[in-house]
Amino acid sequence: MKLLLHSLALALSVSHGANGQVTVQSGLAHRIERLPGQQEIVPIKLKNIGDKPCAFHIELADLSSHCDSGYRYLPPGSTAESCASWLEAETYDYVLRAHEEMIVKVRMRIPKGFNRSSARACLLVTSKPEKAADKKGPRLNIELRYAVNVLYRNPAVLPVVAMEAKALAVGEDNKVWALRYQNAGNVDRIISSRAHLLNDRGEVVYQTESLHAKGLIPNQCRTVQFKKPDLPAGNYQMVVVSQTDAGEKFGVTHSLKL
Repeated sequence: MKLLLHSLALALSVSHGANGQVTVQSGLAHRIERLPGQQEIVPIKLKNIGDKPCAFHIELADLSSHCDSGYRYLPPGSTAESCASWLEAETYDYVLRAHEEMIVKVRMRIPKGFNRSSARACLLVTSKPEKAADKKGPRLNIELRYAVNVLYRNPAVLPVVAMEAKALAVGEDNKVWALRYQNAGNVDRIISSRAHLLNDRGEVVYQTESLHAKGLIPNQCRTVQFKKPDLPAGNYQMVVVSQTDAGEKFGVTHSLKL
């Protein structure tokens, strides 16, 4: 299958003069939790940050993930988890004046008979310069393509939530621990984690929160980072307790030698 551009891919080209540029001002991930048969509006806020008019184009795509290669954007309807056919934007093409803002409403219609735990799709938003640049000299023109992920969770179906710890490593600057997780379940989740470090006597000598919460779609891998403390050399146990945005908890233990 032909792969579409990755999230926030930059296509660079040399042109003559400055153009407008449309950017996405709202979030790049929208999570919807509605019963089958219901509808939801997804608002996409856009802004032309340039000094000239600029058009944009919205197209639908499927979204998949592989642990080693990250996100892939595919033609709509390519995957079994696709909800691209549920989405309808109020406009797909428009021209924004210099510095103009606009909210594009995207309606999601969830089929009444949908019986899976989740579905997902993507809205690709691309800047389309309205006019050719003038000829006052070559300038770098940057065209942005944003990928806005739409992730559906079905509250009527019990999901499979499974986060697998893949590896624990020390960051390149030796200041953080990096714990890599893979979402082996069938629904997206946002996870936050807390690490406890125990010495060889079972005493907690250090604890810390993960630096950032991480969102994972099925089969995606993300790295959770913790600040690395300055501790005496010795044997330690790291116990990491994580919680999803839906309240599920899971843990993992690693042996460390500092």
